[in-house]
Amino acid sequence: MKERLKDPFLWAGFSGLLYQVLSIKGIVVPQGLWDVGLDLVSYTVIGVGIVSGYTGNAKKE
Repeated sequence: MKERLKDPFLWAGFSGLLYQVLSIKGIVVPQGLWDVGLDLVSYTVIGVGIVSGYTGNAKKE
């Protein structure tokens, strides 16, 4: 499941679906605000992926 959450196409599809649902409901999100929101989500997912893969500097004794 974690691997699927890192897929950029999943996030692109989810954001497109969310945008369509908001448009149908009559909620208009300015493009600049929408871009900032997508960037924040993308950078968060990237950051979580980097941090979860970090093992640190293991000292050999």
